[in-house]
Amino acid sequence: MKKTFLSAAWLLLAASYPLSAQEKIDSDDPCTVVLCMYGKLQGNNQSECNGAVRKFFSLKKFGRHGFRPWKTFVKRRDFLGGCPTADPAVVSDIMGSAWKTENILR
Repeated sequence: MKKTFLSAAWLLLAASYPLSAQEKIDSDDPCTVVLCMYGKLQGNNQSECNGAVRKFFSLKKFGRHGFRPWKTFVKRRDFLGGCPTADPAVVSDIMGSAWKTENILR
């Protein structure tokens, strides 16, 4: 009886591991950020994407005189361009919308 119980508990534990591993997303991956930002623009506010959205908005450039908007724009665009499968039109939509409404999307 004890052996059966331990085997069943081990089986349940092993079966639940892949489910929890799939929930974690890599916010440093440009493709993940593209998917999450585009989903956010479409109105899908998923909590799994909070890290990816934070990563996108944390990409900023500063010079000796403070914040550099154009260089920040280029840095973010280049980061999203690091995803080889991203549609350039989607990246353009993200950059255009996010640039105008940065505080709304956060």
